[in-house]
Amino acid sequence: MLPERFKNTMDYEKREEMELGSQKTAEAEEFEAETAEVETEAEEFEAETAEVETEAEKSETETAGGTSENDKNGVNGSAKKKKKKKKLLFLIPICIILLFAVVIAAVLNHKLGLIHYGEGLSYTLNTDESFVDDETIDFGEIDDVTGSTYKEILKNWAMMSDAPKLKNKNIINILLIGSDASAEEKGRADVMENGNTDVMMLVSVNTQAKTIKLVSFMRDSYTYLKGYDYFAKLNAACSKGGPAYLVDVIEDNYKIEIDGYAMVDFDTFVQCIDIVGGVNVDVPQSVGLKHHIPYGDNVLLNGDQALLFCRERKLYSDADVSRTKNQRMVITALINKCKSASVTKINSVLDTILANVHTSFRRKEVINYMTKAFANGWANYAISQRTMPTADARYGYSGSAWIWVVDYPLAAQKLQTELYGTTNIKLEENRRTAITVMGGYVTEDKGN
Repeated sequence: MLPERFKNTMDYEKREEMELGSQKTAEAEEFEAETAEVETEAEEFEAETAEVETEAEKSETETAGGTSENDKNGVNGSAKKKKKKKKLLFLIPICIILLFAVVIAAVLNHKLGLIHYGEGLSYTLNTDESFVDDETIDFGEIDDVTGSTYKEILKNWAMMSDAPKLKNKNIINILLIGSDASAEEKGRADVMENGNTDVMMLVSVNTQAKTIKLVSFMRDSYTYLKGYDYFAKLNAACSKGGPAYLVDVIEDNYKIEIDGYAMVDFDTFVQCIDIVGGVNVDVPQSVGLKHHIPYGDNVLLNGDQALLFCRERKLYSDADVSRTKNQRMVITALINKCKSASVTKINSVLDTILANVHTSFRRKEVINYMTKAFANGWANYAISQRTMPTADARYGYSGSAWIWVVDYPLAAQKLQTELYGTTNIKLEENRRTAITVMGGYVTEDKGN
């Protein structure tokens, strides 16, 4: 609103126009100049009023927000309390996570405490003179044209010092060993240290290619046992020097490095299958009728039935070839069954397996592998199967007992290529082998 003096001036202008009409005088022009000056003053007044109103609004806002100078200390105190409250709320989920981690660590520590750990792959040879091999074999000496014998070929290959064993940081090789004696038949130490091994399966995990290869070594492979200067079937190596010695023998013959072993007896195998509700496999009619177990495609077997299926070889024309194939089939089925099993069943399987596992790995190594397995999803890796020696590197011979005479250089070359995609073994054409010295023959390798 304008001041009173501005209103009077405007009234005067109107009176002047009424009295003088349209005729402008010098006084009128002077009056217009004064009027313009008054209008300028009016605009300045309005501007000052607006500024005052703005300051008033600002003051009201500060008062409402409690940010006046008088209330400054009180406001700061309130802000600090809110900040502390937020910190406490933030700490709650952290505490929950830490508590959860402690529980998981406790459970994991309990599980790991069940395992029978080793101290690496060192071993001591069995010097017990009362030891008797289950099958003593003597073929006599068969010379080739150079005077060499098949035994000399086996020994020279096993003892070869200039053939470095292949290894790769992305590949983990673990030998899975199954003892042919049950815990009911012998004490635990005897089962794990002095029994023969019907199952010798390499589990090769390739973390780069994301694959798992299951490689079965035939129990009847005739081989040289160093330290004894003795020849026997491969499954007798464990009874001579223990599982670590068995690992060493396989390394010498196949020229690969094995990181360690895990050994269980057949009782553990049976229990684990029963816990998950059995496994589905293909069982030939002849095997089913002999052992009175289900037969056909994709039939369900319980633990005892699966064990009978895995141990049968006499009904097969290729004997141990089909048996090792069946063993891998059951192991693969068990793995797949565990993938869909409940947490309770998985927990029971772990308790059963871990409590009966004897391994060369130290505790920290087991933790390392378990961490990698979970982090990298090993359970989802593609699984493939193989038998060693391959068909073109073995010759079945039936003397006083059945054995496989093995062309180990060729078998080793095949296994290196299978696991590593390369080999450091060079073989000449028309070479003389343990098989050719025996006058034997081989068949085509079809990936058996």
